[in-house]
Amino acid sequence: MDTIECIRSRRSVRNYTNQSVEQSLIRKLLENAIWAPSGKNGQPWKFKVITNKDLIDRISNLSTHSRWMRNAPCFIFVFLDKDRSYDYIKDIQSCGAVIQTLLLCAQSYGISSCWVGEILSESEAVMNILGLLDYNIELMALVTLGYCVKNVAKATRKIIDEFIL
Repeated sequence: MDTIECIRSRRSVRNYTNQSVEQSLIRKLLENAIWAPSGKNGQPWKFKVITNKDLIDRISNLSTHSRWMRNAPCFIFVFLDKDRSYDYIKDIQSCGAVIQTLLLCAQSYGISSCWVGEILSESEAVMNILGLLDYNIELMALVTLGYCVKNVAKATRKIIDEFIL
């Protein structure tokens, strides 16, 4: 899949089959995602991959999106590694870049995904469930991964002139 096609065909998917995503494919996604740009090449991110159904259910229960989230066979949490951070705003932007790169990598491998930010309000509870409270990290996002139940409708965008100052 070419880059432009990947960018334009990627959608946020909230309806997954029960087919699991292979661990080797998840690793491949992360290996590619970490090529995202970061200030001073600091790579200030950490990941936690969850495929355990009980943990997925417990974490889903913290969200207003619990109904569809619990159907995802894989959660990838993205954290800012505060020990690697040199500039908070730039490093948050770097985490956004690694998240976007992860989403595009998933799309290129035929894996559906959704970037979930709503869970941030429950970050302490999430980190407690994951046993990560002792780490010097901050939750940036949850990315759900899986295989889409059906084709997702085409998206539209405003015309570019609405964004140019």
